[in-house]
Amino acid sequence: MFVIVRKTGQLGNRMMLFANFMAFAMEYNFKVINPAFDEYAVFFEGTHNDFFCRYPAQKSLLKGNSLKLKRNFHRFVYHSTRLLVKDYTDFKFSNINILRDTGVHKAVIFNDNFAKFFSETNLVFIHGYWFRNPVLFLKYAETIRKFFTPIQQHTQTINQLVSNLKKTCDILVGVHIRQGDYKKLLGAKYLYSTDDYVNLMKKTERLFNGKKVKFLLCSNVPQDRDKFSKLDFAFANNHIVEDMYSLAQCDYIKTLMQKLSWSGM
Repeated sequence: MFVIVRKTGQLGNRMMLFANFMAFAMEYNFKVINPAFDEYAVFFEGTHNDFFCRYPAQKSLLKGNSLKLKRNFHRFVYHSTRLLVKDYTDFKFSNINILRDTGVHKAVIFNDNFAKFFSETNLVFIHGYWFRNPVLFLKYAETIRKFFTPIQQHTQTINQLVSNLKKTCDILVGVHIRQGDYKKLLGAKYLYSTDDYVNLMKKTERLFNGKKVKFLLCSNVPQDRDKFSKLDFAFANNHIVEDMYSLAQCDYIKTLMQKLSWSGM
């Protein structure tokens, strides 16, 4: 059994890590518990009824439909497991281990040897982000999508927003304006101004000459509507899950930092 105990970034990063462990679990018949997914668990079909965020998905025996109760319990489970491994580099028990990644952009690739080694370990605490198996990820993509389907209330809102917008245009382009946290990331290396995004949108519009292009704007900071006055646009719902999945339904997605933008949602 794998237990993910470290929070790595925001929603996109944590979904990526969870999904890779899910794929590995499906291939080699392991189980995964992900208390580090706590604040997002209430939004998804695979986790909203499970206080422990497990795969294979299970419904918790503990009763309670209160959103506050679920969030508080998710938080309790996360901090309990986090505290358990905080001050240790390894456990002194043969059936318990802590697995750490090798650092930024140095992925630990799941394979048969990896599975064989941990099949003899009852409990493995995962402390890191760079754990991957792209082949298994694609193999089990459909199951992963179902697990991370937003619950009905969010799915309805997403579908309604995108459907209404697509009725008013030929091409819907999603634009992810990520500015808030980028002010502190690597000395603001990837921070772009709103004017930069407006110029990107104008260039994109020119690519579809003769087509009616509309832009769906998702931003993690408030934006001045007047900056976009010469473009046909709409703001998304300013909800971390609804914005991500609304972008996914657009015909195209544009941003100024492709490698990092999605992971911050």
